[in-house]
Amino acid sequence: MAGRAGRAGRAGRAGRAGRAGRAGRAGRGDTVFEEFGLSAALLSTREGILPYWPGTADAVAPLQIGDEFQRLKALAEIPREVVIDDRLFYRFRPEPMGAAQGRVISSELAPDPGGAAGSAGSLVTLNCPNTTFFREQLAKLASLADLRDDRFDEIEVQLEDITSFFASVLQLDPVRSTWILELLEAVVRLCGYIEFPLKFHFDVPRPAEFSSRVMPMIATPTHGSWPSGHGTESFALATVLAGLLYHLPKLDKDGKMAPAGAGVFSMMNASAVPDSPEQVLLRVAMRIADNRAIAGVHFPHDGIAGAAIGISLGEALVNYLGGATETGTYTLRVPSGGGASEDADMSTKTLLGLFKPDQTRAFVVQDAANRDPLLRAIWSRAIQEMERAKL
Repeated sequence: MAGRAGRAGRAGRAGRAGRAGRAGRAGRGDTVFEEFGLSAALLSTREGILPYWPGTADAVAPLQIGDEFQRLKALAEIPREVVIDDRLFYRFRPEPMGAAQGRVISSELAPDPGGAAGSAGSLVTLNCPNTTFFREQLAKLASLADLRDDRFDEIEVQLEDITSFFASVLQLDPVRSTWILELLEAVVRLCGYIEFPLKFHFDVPRPAEFSSRVMPMIATPTHGSWPSGHGTESFALATVLAGLLYHLPKLDKDGKMAPAGAGVFSMMNASAVPDSPEQVLLRVAMRIADNRAIAGVHFPHDGIAGAAIGISLGEALVNYLGGATETGTYTLRVPSGGGASEDADMSTKTLLGLFKPDQTRAFVVQDAANRDPLLRAIWSRAIQEMERAKL
């Protein structure tokens, strides 16, 4: 399927920086034996064709590329990822706030009201439900289990690849959508950096730890259940892709070309148009999050927590890279009706209740002209690719 070759993979790849030295092996063999044979052949070739060499230079001085984006393009995969991550990760950080509360903060946002000058602003605040709430969600899992056979193929593929499902909506492929996919991969790695410390902090048991009758259809991960990593990543991908579309000219209801979006980007506003690509992207994210509950490895509310992180993180990236002066900030509260209530289910109604159109906003500290030039160059190239795809 389109996009599978450029899939973002799982967020554990964010820790692969230590392998960066291996990325310069272009042209080498795929196995140790092939590489050994090639090394021996190159050695004998050099000895056979070169005269005595005193160590003098005989070539034009190496070209040094001044433009950062051009230098990034010249890097192999792993060094390229590490450079992007270095520019991106430090701008966002998970922060515990007590046993049942945590938040994601951003150094790009103005401090919270009453916060110290120069402190990072809150992007999303999370309130984790108690054990009773999750026990109440077991009845929902029992009914969702009936869908396992229907969703089997999706659940299996989504263990390693969620990007292809979004790529199918917008017809992205590794040849024509190189920098869109590069951006999406970076977003997934960023989500891993955010979600795993929060999972570790909240330490919510998986459904199968509450009841032996859950019997998940796939292996249960050993880290905490809440928030959902798949939910975080899928909603972040949907939001960033919708943000790229937001910055393209588009046809209005009269069939006339309307200018590209300007100002603050909101995922729920963008996806409110019926049957729009943005709405389809949101539905894909919801289905991926639902599939994890259907498989028996997550509670439904895990996906809602993932949506809170993924959408807020995606909007912050779109607004930072797109030059907006503000971005939405959110608070996820424990549903008042408990784990059995509708507000604890993944639905458009639940998301609209969380991401309200009149939601509070935080100011982005840096002027648009002073924001990271390398990240902005990647964003600009991704918009160009998206524009060509939509022509």
